[in-house]
Amino acid sequence: GEPGALRDQLRAILLAGRDTQLAVLVPMVRSLHEVRHVRAELAQAAAETRTRAPELGIMVEVAATAAAAGMFAPEVDFFSIGTNDLASEVLQLDRAGPGSQPALAADLRVLTLIESVVLAARQTGVKVSVCGDAAADPAVLPLLIGLGVRTLSVGAARVPRVAQWIAQTNSG
Repeated sequence: GEPGALRDQLRAILLAGRDTQLAVLVPMVRSLHEVRHVRAELAQAAAETRTRAPELGIMVEVAATAAAAGMFAPEVDFFSIGTNDLASEVLQLDRAGPGSQPALAADLRVLTLIESVVLAARQTGVKVSVCGDAAADPAVLPLLIGLGVRTLSVGAARVPRVAQWIAQTNSG
């Protein structure tokens, strides 16, 4: 990309979110270098705009990143697990294709990766949430809760139904 473009974007975000509880989420992270680079640019942008550096999180959408969650945890403030992309990669499906559906996150290979992220987050005090359609799938939701997921991101229209399912799920 353009040299300086990231910092320009971060400065704009910090200024626009000056009076909010801002958090920055980096998509499709594959390396610690990416996280450290964004963290350094964020610190510099905060200094230049005289704002507080916000929390920095990463989308966990890549199997290798999920498997290495323990390495990423000390470098971030939160994880957001993108179940659509993660399941598509693990199961080698086109994310937009007809075979892709939320219930695929119930596959043991996908759940094992989600569990590794949840455990790494728990051990380091990092927050973790699940976004993606699996969070609003009645077959997958109890499994996520069973793995220790306590924060879900779902479309506004689905919130009442998902809240009801959670209330009906005995998480022990």
